[in-house]
Parts: sequence; C-alpha cells; structure tokens
Amino acid sequence: MTFGSRDPDGMSYPLFLGRRLSERHQQTWVTVNLGIPEDGWAEIWRRNYRELLSIPEAGEVLTACHAVLDQCSAAGRFVYLATLPSKRGFGTPREPWAMNETIDALNQAYRQIARDRGLCLVDLTDMPAEMMVDGIHLTQDGNRWVAERFASAIEAWR
Repeated sequence: MTFGSRDPDGMSYPLFLGRRLSERHQQTWVTVNLGIPEDGWAEIWRRNYRELLSIPEAGEVLTACHAVLDQCSAAGRFVYLATLPSKRGFGTPREPWAMNETIDALNQAYRQIARDRGLCLVDLTDMPAEMMVDGIHLTQDGNRWVAERFASAIEAWR
C-alpha cells in the first residue's frame, strides 16, 4: 500500500513499483495507491484508517505523520518512510523552491522518526531535477526512479 500522487496519465510510482517487484521476483506483487491529488498527512490520517485495516505547516505534518504511523502499527503494517526531494521550479511568482528549508526540516524529522520507530527510510533527496516535470510533479522516468528506490529498500529489508 502506498500513498503516491496520480499523474494525469494514471501512472505513478506505486504502479511501477508493483511491476518492478513482480518482474524481479517472478511472482505477482500488488501495490495499492491510496493517494489522492493534494493529499497530505492530515488528509491521509483522517481518510485512511478504515482502508489501512481493510488491506491484508511542519508541526501539523509531523503530528499527522505520527498518527498515520500509529495506525499502520496498530494494523500490523510495516512502513517504508521516504524523504522528500527538494523543489525545483521555473521562477513562478510563488516559486516552489522557497519550500526547501521546510522540506529539509521535514526530512530531518523523517530520518529521526525512522530511527526511533525502526522504519526503513527511503532517501529521495538526491532526485535528479530532470525527473520532475515542473519542479514538483514527477515525470514517468521520475516515477520509475522513485519506484526503483522503494523496490531496492523493500528487497534490502526483507
């Protein structure tokens, strides 16, 4: 189960991840994308508790992150937590890279959460700029790149 946003063509890293793991292991791996465009931790927390059970600004983000992780733990689910890549934009009036200080702070918090909870951390901070369409959204190669990072983490942790 993943929380990946959906691209306009319907492909996202969760789909590539399921495909990659299925090919590598010669068995079917199913990934379920519970992400909805514009979802954040708080929306995931409010919306997904029943879904977690049914499938065999920064302080608020971290509080909601802990709540989602608590729900996953209560449901007996192992979590692979990912860092966020920096934002790289095209100079729009509210350029997305102004968020990079907040993203860095969140990434430090995610690293600490992963250490404290014994989670596997998937580091996405070194994502190449060409993997993003507009500085924020992933290209198809970007989705494959993220899926590959998760596949490697899953295989290493197993």
